[in-house]
Amino acid sequence: MSDALKVISYGFSTIAGLIVIGIVVFWFIHDVTQKKHSILRNYPVIGRLRFFLEKQGEYFRQYFFSSDRDEMPFNRATRSWVYRNAKNEGGIVGFGSTNDLREPGSIFFVNVAFPYWRATGCPLRHW
Repeated sequence: MSDALKVISYGFSTIAGLIVIGIVVFWFIHDVTQKKHSILRNYPVIGRLRFFLEKQGEYFRQYFFSSDRDEMPFNRATRSWVYRNAKNEGGIVGFGSTNDLREPGSIFFVNVAFPYWRATGCPLRHW
């Protein structure tokens, strides 16, 4: 009975290994022939590892490392803004801030319950 289990386990591990090797070869061919990302073109499989670790870095930085604005000379927030603009994806970031707003002299916007018209000074009325 143990010989049959060995044969089945060897067969399963061989098939799983061939599938993994096939996926890596497919990624390699796809990355070498694409023209969008120069990192993937020059470093095919390792470039995918770089993008994966960069994506996972958001979760690691949340608990273990520095925040997006602690690095110098260019912090991660500025660098991601430059990358988005370079790809023509838009550099507008809304809803929230990663800046420390408790710091004295920091600028932030608040909602106003009764806004005023700028020219007349009268309250804004809904007609």
